[in-house]
Amino acid sequence: MLIESMRDIGYSLETALADIIDNSITAKARSIRLLADTTSAQPSLAILDDGEGMSEDELLAAMRPGSRNPLETRDKEDLGRFGLGLKTASFSQCRKLTVASRKDGVTSCARWDLDKVAQTNQWLVELLDDQSSVPWIDELGSSGTLVVWETLDRLVEGDASDARSAFVSRIDEASEHLELVFHRFLAGERGIKKIALELNGRALEPFDPFHSTHPATQAGPVEKIKSGGQEVEVQAFTLPHHKKDPEGWERYAGKAGYLKNQGFYVYRGKRLIIHGTWFGLARQKELTKLARVRIDMPNGMDAEWKIDVKKASAQPPGHPQKPLAFGAMI
Repeated sequence: MLIESMRDIGYSLETALADIIDNSITAKARSIRLLADTTSAQPSLAILDDGEGMSEDELLAAMRPGSRNPLETRDKEDLGRFGLGLKTASFSQCRKLTVASRKDGVTSCARWDLDKVAQTNQWLVELLDDQSSVPWIDELGSSGTLVVWETLDRLVEGDASDARSAFVSRIDEASEHLELVFHRFLAGERGIKKIALELNGRALEPFDPFHSTHPATQAGPVEKIKSGGQEVEVQAFTLPHHKKDPEGWERYAGKAGYLKNQGFYVYRGKRLIIHGTWFGLARQKELTKLARVRIDMPNGMDAEWKIDVKKASAQPPGHPQKPLAFGAMI
């Protein structure tokens, strides 16, 4: 009952993929590949990285729901939160999760099969000695981790060709989301280790929502707000008017348009958490549609900002001076 309930936390495909990629970045991966089999009768999806990899003990710990205490102090580059992401993100999209990891020349492989859990009513993780049947296992390098999603009951409903076509469309839409969420890593911003992210061999390109390199973009000064001994950096941007950037106008509007994409863009460890909101401090108006404000928070402020399990929602601290400080920038 619990493991089935974990499937309905509210992940979308894009937030689920982003959660797995967080783990790869934390494992110091430089190359992350999304691998999708969209043509077979039983489509599958995988995330492969060249990170540090895990030993068998580390893999079993990672496969355990709630493997980390969210109150623990994390390394500043750790994008994890609750120790739930690998499992909850994967279960939200599939019924069979296989993780193969290679470290120090040793390959370990474990699998959650929710159908077997339902049949036995036990928390049974399989350790696979024979890994030959694991999709893309031959793509695993000298170190790294392969996460494979099979039995994609939430993504591919039925065997019809139109279902698989919809699957392809959803993957493409998710890749656009990842180009936004991880744009600072893809661009190799100063102080961040650059990563390469691919979808079936196609390189994903960073999408900077602030259009910060355009000469007509107006960038305000970086302001620092202290809270609980930690520091949040805030910077406001005004995007170029259509007359000054006719070629990029549609692209930087995004699918929701400038009106809906105005507001705060909250980053945790340089990874985008939530965007397109004023947190109730102002209304989205035509007058401010080109205004976007970047907020950089450290992962040590998760509780104050109410970061959720999916890392797709946040709220500013409830102290009166914090909303006023943000509101003064609008």
